[in-house]
Amino acid sequence: MRVLGVVDSGELIGTVSIERVLSESDFVPVGSITDSIRLTVQATDATREVAQRFVESDLDYAPVVKDGRFLGIVTANMLLRELGRSWDPLTGLSWSDRLREWGIENLKRGNEVTILFFDINQFGTYNKRFGHIVGDKILRQMAAFLRDRVNSDTDVLVRYGGDEFAIGTLRSRAEAEELAQETARAGHEITVPDAGEGVTFSVGVFGGKRTKERESVHFAATLDNLINLASKDCLSRKPDLTIRPELTIPSTASIEIVPEVPEVRVVNVFADESSPTALTQVILRHGDQVISGVSARMGRPTIQSVATATGKALERAFPGATFKVGDINLSESTDGSRLVSVAGQFSQGERIALTGGVGSVEGDLYASVAEATVQAFLSAGPAY
Repeated sequence: MRVLGVVDSGELIGTVSIERVLSESDFVPVGSITDSIRLTVQATDATREVAQRFVESDLDYAPVVKDGRFLGIVTANMLLRELGRSWDPLTGLSWSDRLREWGIENLKRGNEVTILFFDINQFGTYNKRFGHIVGDKILRQMAAFLRDRVNSDTDVLVRYGGDEFAIGTLRSRAEAEELAQETARAGHEITVPDAGEGVTFSVGVFGGKRTKERESVHFAATLDNLINLASKDCLSRKPDLTIRPELTIPSTASIEIVPEVPEVRVVNVFADESSPTALTQVILRHGDQVISGVSARMGRPTIQSVATATGKALERAFPGATFKVGDINLSESTDGSRLVSVAGQFSQGERIALTGGVGSVEGDLYASVAEATVQAFLSAGPAY
């Protein structure tokens, strides 16, 4: 049904269908053929709540207002399309496909998109100590906490997966960083139910100034890169100290800390670009040890063989751990500096984790790739 809102002196007085307008004389005032308003929807009302009211009132459409100002008409078909998207019944938020849809649409319009990525610190520990019922309550608190801080005109909030949440925003980079800082300052509002403990989270931000126009075929890849780098930024901000997850201790007890792993740093990278089958060698220093890893290019990009060789050196430094290199992305930040991100899969014993690291490309690109790989590996928390 095609319907318009009828406004008189800035006030919504009713609605009129296109069919009704076309059936009347050209000189009949629209105000005389308007239908009365049976239901008004607030712009901030949840989609599912509005859909329920549509069913209860047997409606096909309703006007939407914000602060007393008429915004438009929402129809039953619009609600059905929205409800057809995947959503999380625990938090009431959409899953990541909503963020992708929103982000690609805005990139196509030429809008700049910034991603804020949130990850609850030590969430697995809360589940082990207090049980999954308490863990679910924490997730609902986190969702409500973030929902109160987004603006539907510029932002979209989703549960990205597990204890991860993401906000896509059209705000400027500076405004997005202010939002991240504001959430961090107010994070004490999230607590462990009935335990008197505060819950902390890490937040990463990525989104920058475009240096050239994008081709439409690259929109999805661009958005994936934004999300990936925001999640890596979040990962890099996680606390350095790790609580042992296997401990079950009362909230008043002292928390045992895992001993700090000796520093791992990149000593040198030897990469031969002249041959597609050349060997790449990466040398690392792990505490007092000097360890190397080697990888044959086998026709792959040099940066891929650098990351693989770094992973092999790390596997030698941490026996029993393995690292499989995934995506490697190069990007540019708002201040013009170049960044490289390395994602991969870490395994040790029964533990498998997807992880990643981000490095600044200030000089040698290959050294930066190796450093990002080291960061990704160590972020997964290998046992020493």
